[in-house]
Amino acid sequence: MTIAQQLSRYLCNRPKTLPLLLLPLLFTTVDVLPAQDRMGDFGFAGMDVFRLGAAGGPWHAADLDADGDLDLTIWIDDRGELVHFLRDPGTEGFVHMEAGNTLVDPDGWRRQETSIGAAVEALTSVDLNQDGAIDLVISCPGADRLEVLWGSSEAKTRFKRFDRIRMEDLARGPHSLAAETSITSQGLATTLMVLTSDGVRLLKWEKGTTNLIENKLIHGSAGGARFLLPVDIDGDRSPDLVSISTAASDRPYPFRTRKRIAEENRNWSPEQLLKIESGRFLGHGMMDQKPIFFFGERERPVLTGYQVEPISSAKETVGIRAIPLSAAGLGKSRMAHGDLDGDGDQDVVVLDVKNSRLIPIFNEEGDLFPGIASPTLQKPESLFVADGKVYVFSKSEGGLGVSQIEGRGFSFPEIQSLSRDLETLIALGGMTPTGDLLSLNKYERGSYELVYGDNSFPIGKISREPSSVRLFPGADDTVLIVVEVPFSAPRLLSMSRDEEDDSWTISEIDAPATIESGGKITSLAPGKILVSQKDRARIVEITADKARVLRQLDIPGSGAEIAASAAVDWTDAASGKKAQIALVDQGNSMIHLATETGVISSQEGPFKKILQAFSLDLGNGVEELLILNDRALMVAGPSSGSLEMLESFTRRARHENSRITAIATGDLNGDGRIDLAAIDGARGELEILAGTPRGFEPALGFPVFEKKTFSGGGRGVEPRAILVEDFDGDGFDDVALLIHDRWILYPQDSVGAGDSR
Repeated sequence: MTIAQQLSRYLCNRPKTLPLLLLPLLFTTVDVLPAQDRMGDFGFAGMDVFRLGAAGGPWHAADLDADGDLDLTIWIDDRGELVHFLRDPGTEGFVHMEAGNTLVDPDGWRRQETSIGAAVEALTSVDLNQDGAIDLVISCPGADRLEVLWGSSEAKTRFKRFDRIRMEDLARGPHSLAAETSITSQGLATTLMVLTSDGVRLLKWEKGTTNLIENKLIHGSAGGARFLLPVDIDGDRSPDLVSISTAASDRPYPFRTRKRIAEENRNWSPEQLLKIESGRFLGHGMMDQKPIFFFGERERPVLTGYQVEPISSAKETVGIRAIPLSAAGLGKSRMAHGDLDGDGDQDVVVLDVKNSRLIPIFNEEGDLFPGIASPTLQKPESLFVADGKVYVFSKSEGGLGVSQIEGRGFSFPEIQSLSRDLETLIALGGMTPTGDLLSLNKYERGSYELVYGDNSFPIGKISREPSSVRLFPGADDTVLIVVEVPFSAPRLLSMSRDEEDDSWTISEIDAPATIESGGKITSLAPGKILVSQKDRARIVEITADKARVLRQLDIPGSGAEIAASAAVDWTDAASGKKAQIALVDQGNSMIHLATETGVISSQEGPFKKILQAFSLDLGNGVEELLILNDRALMVAGPSSGSLEMLESFTRRARHENSRITAIATGDLNGDGRIDLAAIDGARGELEILAGTPRGFEPALGFPVFEKKTFSGGGRGVEPRAILVEDFDGDGFDDVALLIHDRWILYPQDSVGAGDSR
């Protein structure tokens, strides 16, 4: 069907009451691409224009009246109403003047209104109580509540009553709600998924009742997430939860998933952090039975599609998964590891300094799952784990508190007595091989001593007050004690056992001046440490009484800032290279992998405000890198078997001032493959990209009327939203656009559907 035929068909069938002021807007230039660039016939049968009277959005398509036709609900903020456009082929269109506004409906549609007492930012539909009537759920972040509009089978009363659910910190934006129906031991149940600043909250109803039976938070936040999508990422036919963040610190890698697992007591795994570079998420669909996610770039006219695939790679790539702990931040927090629950696996505990809490992270068969955050001492300063107990030091609360696991959390700490006066205490180092607490104390002005049990060892004069004391494995079954001094080289001591009387003694180690002053120290192996500072690191070998610098590693990149480092054992099967050291570079957001002779690989990483890192074998035989930042615990390791984002296609627009601002997917030409309907917000155009085995090919493009910015709506990009659904029930998807104070429907008749050229 030609464009002239389409216009003729529309003008012959348009509502007779359509005001003449709209007629000039129908004549618009349509940019049809050359035949060789088209993959099928996209036959739009004119357009239907619906006047709302004010700017609208968000919107949602659903069969509200259960008549088999798709209806549309739009929120009108200026009117405080949900307007329902109900598909009714026997209804005549109308024009109605109301408060100076002209409301217009074409033939075949009937409108109803529902007043709402708060601003609506998101809405979705689902039969929550499974009574056969569609219910509407609306999110009102400004009023801190959800509203459920319970559906009715009566034509005049679309919704029989409202329920309000109080909920603070609701995420803003139109993509914060999702729902699913599942089978439980009690029968069918419907779960509503709500995105909040603290994470995803699950609300559940059972069949036959409107009573909420569960309101549970999946602990952990995606960090400013604005999009919530239940999508089967890994192909196991069970929907995973995808959340996409727009937080500035997350921008290089805003894409996260929570994988569903079978066990009832923990039905969602920790988040998997996936890498993506583009700055604007546009939408998602399915291509070749795999999810595809579309991103547009903010500064260039580029549209990119990514697919998620579980892959196994022999390269030196680093896969990263994240366990969010706090959307608001943790303060200057620390973490430690040990067997907390007595199952033989190494668990992790995080000290949330900002909120004075302990957060257990349980290791279950190599995967980490957060437990219940528990209160601890106020103003905590440090922690360590020994014999399944967690020790937290707080000078303001009188010393050292000891907590142990109770259920999925911790008991409140009990204060322990110290062998020296609290005012002399500088730092705690942990438990020595004798089972005593090692502490660093002031001895007299400018002098300090190490104290363990009833023993003490003076370490003499130090020009600056030390900041910490740490214990590392030493050579020949000794214990290395490192006293860190700000802006000075560390003091090194060796703790060794006297075989004659089975006692432990401390002796000084002769340390060269070439050890970095004020560097960050980590253990590489017994008797070997790494001292890093900004853009370099030095490997130091330590014997019983002497230390020497073996070599220096220089970090690539002009803005390098090494925040943490750890020993790893990762091997590239293809090249045979073995990474022995991981250096976390927060200046360039990188992980540098190195041998003891130099850096061999550098990987992208989402690293801002790194607080601590160490390596740990979680029980799968592979040393993994645990990285704590101000909001989350990240686990990095070889990418074998991990989820990765793979670019499936990239398309650059023909015009440099083009910007794709919204997309929707559907089979627009009936060939069995999804097509892409995209809004070019900068040029005010609609573009159709046809799905092909090679990706997406340009097929049709034309401007939509009214490109000017509408001052009443407060939005700068028009059209501002797009839907692809079969509104007229002919089996072909149609395109709907939301523009200013109206929405426009382009019915699709797909003449020559499936014809591939």
